[in-house]
Amino acid sequence: MTIIPHLAKYARDTEIVHRLRPEPPTAREQDAQAQLGDLDFEIFQHKMQMIALEGKETTMKLGASTAMRWGDVAFGIYTAQGDLAVCATGIYHHAVLSQLPVKYLIKHLRDDPSVGVENGDSFFYNDPYYGGVHNADMGLCVPVRIDGELVCFIGAAVHTGEAGGSEPGGMVNGARSRFDEGMLIPPIKVGSNYVLREDLLGMLATMTRDPRTMILDLKARLAAARIAERRVRDYIEEMGAAFFVGALRKVLSITGQAARRKVAALNDGIYRQPRFLDTTGPETQLLKLNLAVEKRGERITLVFEGSSPLLPDRPVNSYFQGILGLSMVYFCGWYFHDLPANNGLLEAIDWRFDDNSFVNAQGDVPVSYAPATQVAFNQGMFMAGARMTYATDPSRAVGAWYTGFAVTVFAGVNQWGDPMADITPEINATGAGGRPGRDGVDCAGAFFATMSDCGDVEATESERPFLYLFRNYFDNSYGHGKYRGGSGVGFGLKVHGVPQVAMGSMGFGSHFPATLGIFGGRAAPPAFVQTVRDSNMDQLLAEADTGLPTRMDELYRQDGEEKEQGNRRFGNLATPPQLYSQGDTYYVMVTGGAGYGDPLQRDPDAVLTDLRNGMVSEQAARDVYAVVWDRRSLRLDTAATQATRAEMRRARLARARPYREFLRHWQEQRPPAAILRYYGPYPQPQEKGARDGAA
Repeated sequence: MTIIPHLAKYARDTEIVHRLRPEPPTAREQDAQAQLGDLDFEIFQHKMQMIALEGKETTMKLGASTAMRWGDVAFGIYTAQGDLAVCATGIYHHAVLSQLPVKYLIKHLRDDPSVGVENGDSFFYNDPYYGGVHNADMGLCVPVRIDGELVCFIGAAVHTGEAGGSEPGGMVNGARSRFDEGMLIPPIKVGSNYVLREDLLGMLATMTRDPRTMILDLKARLAAARIAERRVRDYIEEMGAAFFVGALRKVLSITGQAARRKVAALNDGIYRQPRFLDTTGPETQLLKLNLAVEKRGERITLVFEGSSPLLPDRPVNSYFQGILGLSMVYFCGWYFHDLPANNGLLEAIDWRFDDNSFVNAQGDVPVSYAPATQVAFNQGMFMAGARMTYATDPSRAVGAWYTGFAVTVFAGVNQWGDPMADITPEINATGAGGRPGRDGVDCAGAFFATMSDCGDVEATESERPFLYLFRNYFDNSYGHGKYRGGSGVGFGLKVHGVPQVAMGSMGFGSHFPATLGIFGGRAAPPAFVQTVRDSNMDQLLAEADTGLPTRMDELYRQDGEEKEQGNRRFGNLATPPQLYSQGDTYYVMVTGGAGYGDPLQRDPDAVLTDLRNGMVSEQAARDVYAVVWDRRSLRLDTAATQATRAEMRRARLARARPYREFLRHWQEQRPPAAILRYYGPYPQPQEKGARDGAA
């Protein structure tokens, strides 16, 4: 694309997004590091972490959007060069992504006479090119100057549920370019002299369907940042600016050194885990995300060469920096779990992407469904990581949490007459993966925001035009295994108190599982949406009918005698918003974690416990786990169980083929041409022109 010379500074900055690793230390930072004592540095780390944690909790307490209230929050302290040194979050991708907007404003705005960076300023941003994910992830930061010296930035990155796109809810199923996706705001000064600019707040409010949430979320970020700023200033007054600057840099330095040492302890090798998506957003199509994890010495290289091509007018494209950000969900949460969560970890990580690839978006292609692509990669990262770490630390080789999303979006006017647009909190109600020696945690949270919560039903009902019919576990919602995945949650909503609401869904994995098991464990089941228009639910509730479904599995009766009548439809998780009327119902399954190990090795008593608790069906207990029990007493028949399992193993061996024969047969298979429109050459959609992120 040709840029007119005098407009070049307004084009996207392709250099900034490659500055994911820490900036080179300044002379002042190097000198200050040399003066640090070990005890004072330990105290510094603890105090800064507590300040960041207070900022995170304050942001959650003051915000209005679903994600902000229930934990989709990252709060941090950045160096004067923009690196995020201290971070309080469970949503780890911001630990290496949220510094990019800060580095942008340092490069372009700090020394610009029309803008500048001074005490009392505040900067807002949401352009996904710099944030790495999608428009709904928005951030705000404030600078801290001491005696004229810029010593740090403080800020919060949070998902706000409405970005003003052509569809509500922050994720635009039908986006044909980035200009369909709503606000695209690089860092912009929204306040100075400790006062927000009302003209800019008015602009931001007008650009979204939910102005109240937009403004309250922005102010929540700012209020938390100001509290943290006061804490930081108090600490600098005590210890001095030089100590503070040096200590922030040292956090990054020791993180990178420790990450490289830890990687060096792993066995060298290549761990391949291709992943597939079943949607482009608006349609069912097959896409390949080709992942290989190469470990050599003290570095890990993430290789994405051979993934499907760029999609010029479909929203599942992802910027490469967003993919690397999601790798931190695995690295920060599982492998580097004992190290600080900051971009110093990338000192041990390299990457390679094809230029023309949907995981390396360029130009004006849409990206609002990028979270689906990024979490599909992260599932592969968990699976490759489990094999990579098993030999040295098997306790960290775990199955993935549910990674298909199943996000319900909505928009309209609530029962109080206020405009609204957001997502439901059940995205944070997924199950964790099975792990060595233990089942996954039921309803653990969201894998990408592990400190998050799904909120109270009453809190949602109090301000949203919905009545929950149920929200609870349902059987077989997880991957079976020696250690099963944690159960997910199913829920049903009824439109309540308003004439109409727009509702839709975002995710993937309706045609094949999004979350695969490891070491013989099974996948969590595919998920989809069930809706009933012109439902008789209001009448059934008025009659206090006791036959109404109270769990997700009760919606799928074999006898066809559903109490609820109406126009029933089943749809993909990737469904654009449509209007639903008072009394219509909407049912969504947010499923569980991956299975770990062979189901035939599961303790039969654990299977029967799940059966008693309604967590596994009789069919799965019999056909997957090969358990035999007395139907009346639920007592285990040990001998019959052992015999049944032995027979099932013999049947497996009878079906087995030599690997070459299996491979020959497999390579003869081919998906229907109708779903390969965007795949690229089948079976290997390889493109030339790798872009290398090696140091």
